[in-house]
Amino acid sequence: MKPNMIVGALALTSVFMAGHLQAADGTVHFRGEIIDSTCEVTPETKDQVVDLGKVNRTAFSGVDDVAAPTAFSIDLTQCPETFKSAAIRFDGNEDAHGNGNLAIGTPLDNSNDAAAGISPSDNSGDYTGAGAVSAAKGVAIRLYNRADNTQVKLYENSASTPISNGNASMKFMARYIATETTIDPGTANADSQFTVEYIK
Repeated sequence: MKPNMIVGALALTSVFMAGHLQAADGTVHFRGEIIDSTCEVTPETKDQVVDLGKVNRTAFSGVDDVAAPTAFSIDLTQCPETFKSAAIRFDGNEDAHGNGNLAIGTPLDNSNDAAAGISPSDNSGDYTGAGAVSAAKGVAIRLYNRADNTQVKLYENSASTPISNGNASMKFMARYIATETTIDPGTANADSQFTVEYIK
């Protein structure tokens, strides 16, 4: 009998609490749409490795100095006719200095390095600085729209790219950027997930 009494007491408590919360202080409007399908991200660009190479720390003479850019793209195919353009939102750990830059030292995933032609000895290593190979300090990764060299900040949409005949190629660049006056050498790896934002 005790379990039934407990359930009954909880039910009554819920009813009484609901009676105290009937005043309407505002409204939340939810908006959305159910669609047939979205574009497909090509396998080559859905999970890719962008090799920023080996950069001498003397290439940075001060804060906000940048290294040479490395181009990459995210390609869409089989897009529905209802979508006219698309943009990309990159997520990840923002550098402690802010400015929408990607922090060095986000979780290691070098499983695709070999397929991309990158030797693990060149690109593997500790992301956090806790292992035998330390992560670099004083630098971050900045992303750009390739067309106009404008920054793509984390958690913000990139410039939109038109979708033509069901396809789109969104082109970007990545650079190392100095965030401190003193730079410590080490591995400079980072991972970023991305989301495709569609525009009708």
